Amino acid sequence: MMSSLSLRARSNLLSAMPKRFASSLSASKMQDSNKQIKESIKMTKLDNGILVASLENSSPISRVAAVLNTGSRDENHAEQGSTHALRVFSNLATRNFSSFGITRNLDQIGAQLSISSTRENTTYLLESVRNNISRGADILSEIVSRPELRHWEIDDTKSRLEFELEVYEQQPELKIVDMIHKASFKNSLSNSIYAPRFNVSNLKSELLSGFRQKNFTSNRLTLIGLGVDHDDLIRFADQFRLPTGSSTRQAARFVSSELREENLDDLVHVAIAAEGVGQSNKEALASAVASHAFGSVYNRIKYSNGASRLSRSVLQLAKESAGVTSFNVNYSDTGLFGFHLIGSTNDIGNLAKGLYQELSKVATSGFSNEEINRAKNSLKTSLANSLDSSQGFIEAFTKGHDHVNVEEVLKSVDAVQSNDVNAFVKRVASSKHSLAAIGNLSELPRLEELRV
Repeated sequence: MMSSLSLRARSNLLSAMPKRFASSLSASKMQDSNKQIKESIKMTKLDNGILVASLENSSPISRVAAVLNTGSRDENHAEQGSTHALRVFSNLATRNFSSFGITRNLDQIGAQLSISSTRENTTYLLESVRNNISRGADILSEIVSRPELRHWEIDDTKSRLEFELEVYEQQPELKIVDMIHKASFKNSLSNSIYAPRFNVSNLKSELLSGFRQKNFTSNRLTLIGLGVDHDDLIRFADQFRLPTGSSTRQAARFVSSELREENLDDLVHVAIAAEGVGQSNKEALASAVASHAFGSVYNRIKYSNGASRLSRSVLQLAKESAGVTSFNVNYSDTGLFGFHLIGSTNDIGNLAKGLYQELSKVATSGFSNEEINRAKNSLKTSLANSLDSSQGFIEAFTKGHDHVNVEEVLKSVDAVQSNDVNAFVKRVASSKHSLAAIGNLSELPRLEELRV
């Protein structure tokens, strides 16, 4: 893989699950988070629909992120895998640069370019020293705006896409994320961020160009600069020549279903989820606090079973090593709230039953004030730590500029009421659920049996 260009995948759900669920994309740390908080964000909406936002963080490294509000949820059936393919093919020739030319020019200025995608966004992040950011922005605009997608280059590069699929298929901790989405949604959000095998041969130049024409539009582009002068960033934005288009997308529809992949693996992965809430919903923070109260990845102590509520109540039912965590993900219009279990074939049935018993118990009696306060502290640490990194800051900004002021975010968490958290858990317990599982599932009851 080229040294200056890294292609990586992300899922919003991953950030709420254990690190083994996370992608390889690591966020670059901001150099001075205190100054980042004090500086104000400058924003300009251009006539072509591009939103330009900058923040001076006094870092010696400048970062420019071109964030397109499109991802795998915008693919129709014939286009499945398009965002994955475009991510992999991002280093191919553009109108003014060859593939070699992209790598050579980035290496000459010591810049790093990473491409990541989720179900809702595609992000091109350029990082370089300040005096080289203008030259780097020229290359960034070429990659985003003017890819040639030549069919012979695509044919030569498909082996890399297939390699990524081979790695993905050998990791059940990644597959379970896609499976729980497919089991939970009838459309849009059910699409994987990885290309399905059946459609790889159809991911050709014409199809990918058509997908870009519909979804890579100027009104869906946000250009975010960290350590970049705002006027310079506006000038950079003029180089992004994208068509105009609609910003509407198909609404996600939650369904209750069960998706099981049987094999001979004695280590079983199970995900159980209910419909959560969207990121702008007033219950969004309550759902996040509830996840931390049950026990999320941030409550985990390395090399131990942890001290979370789920760990204490559920893991004691296992005779062999096991794991359990809660996850919460908020998309633009809906979300997922649920639990991830890992255990042996012989233990997984008891673990799943114990999980439902604990969920019913919390729905009936609620979390104590002490548990809620502990969860708030855990959530605040998680959010503050995320905003202390460039990638975390960019992801937060795409949800709204009110998500990036650390002080305001922490105040909002403190304002969450215990009654709101307990009401959310009660609704989750009584609503429809979906289930996804991978492994030897001979001892795992069906979903309807678990809910008895």
